[in-house]
Amino acid sequence: MKKQNIIIISLDEVRPDHLSCYGYQKIATPAIDQIAHEGVRFRQCFSSADFTPVAMGSVITGKYPNKHGVRDPYSHLFGPSIATILKEKGYRTAGFVGNGLLSRQHGFGEGFEFFSETSKESSWEEVQYAGTAGDEIFYAGNYWVEEFFDWLKSNYQKKFFMWGHLYETHEGSEHALIEKGLIKKEKLSEFSYYDAKIKMADENLIQRLINTLKELNIYENTTIVVMSDHGTNLGEHPAQLIPWRKGGIRYPQHITMRDHDLHVAMIIKGSVFPGGKVINGMVRSIDLVPTLLEHVGISTQSFDFDGQSWLPLLQQDQDRDEVYSEDLFELRGEGALQSYRGKDFKFIRNLTLGEEEYFDLIHDPQERQNIVQRFDREKLKEIRKKLNALLKTQATSTKRFSQKEKEAINQRLKALGYIK
Repeated sequence: MKKQNIIIISLDEVRPDHLSCYGYQKIATPAIDQIAHEGVRFRQCFSSADFTPVAMGSVITGKYPNKHGVRDPYSHLFGPSIATILKEKGYRTAGFVGNGLLSRQHGFGEGFEFFSETSKESSWEEVQYAGTAGDEIFYAGNYWVEEFFDWLKSNYQKKFFMWGHLYETHEGSEHALIEKGLIKKEKLSEFSYYDAKIKMADENLIQRLINTLKELNIYENTTIVVMSDHGTNLGEHPAQLIPWRKGGIRYPQHITMRDHDLHVAMIIKGSVFPGGKVINGMVRSIDLVPTLLEHVGISTQSFDFDGQSWLPLLQQDQDRDEVYSEDLFELRGEGALQSYRGKDFKFIRNLTLGEEEYFDLIHDPQERQNIVQRFDREKLKEIRKKLNALLKTQATSTKRFSQKEKEAINQRLKALGYIK
């Protein structure tokens, strides 16, 4: 097994087309650009969900939601995750999350020796709902950056795996970031300070990570992944005003199976990833874990992964045949959704409304013209069968949430603006 440290940084709600290494010009993200320059950038990587716990459950297990079990906010992750696998191989493991749905309660802490999640001490927002049991207080956010670097400096002499999910790039964090002095009021304020937050993450986290690894003399033998969990709508499609969101905010929001919600950033620097290489073919975020394990010499044969290693793509750039994505949590927006994406088409069905859409991505990349009525009936049947199979199979976990726990989760979802 190769002695290669691994760090995954996932940035919540960050679209690749708002990073300068993907061609964005309004702001510069030089630290992320450096990772891309020294590693591989995947131009067309797609998430398995538009909802963080489902999407990141797929990332850290290398499996679609039907196998890892997280399909709504009341689910528990069914692993093993990359943390569990690497811990068994002798890695020190640490996780840092700001989204409360990526918590120990939901199984995301399994395999981590150290796990930092939102709490009274670490949160940047407290929300209290009158009428809840005991007028409970719910906490949002966890700016874990200082804790992250403290752990790194204390544990770098042994091989390690770290995962940090930065929630502060998500809509809603702007007031706390302004108060902390991490972003400036009225500067880059469009879309709830969307670009300002991305710039802050590049400077305060990614650049500091590069500098720290070099100071510790472990930069060369540390694989770094910079990615996002899902995208968001910044006005590409008409979006209804979601009545339960504070302040009448229309954007950003990520409640669909459109590419703007599913297209994610994916950049990897490591010893086998050639500098400056761009993979143009369509890939999936569920491919990340099999890739990382193969990279450090761990066989993936005994794991039931849906993802496949990207290492062969470094020699020959090819598309994955398909990407499956879902959001079965009806309360978030348009209903229970599934999508099936090929390299030149997208099929979406809304199980709640009984509606289907088909888009020709070659001639209609913005997914504006639904041509499902002209789609081949037999091919449509085959896609439906695949989607039905993914609906029917479900991971079996011993964890079940009580009604009281579900009500508490609902209050947190209200605090995050996900449901009314």
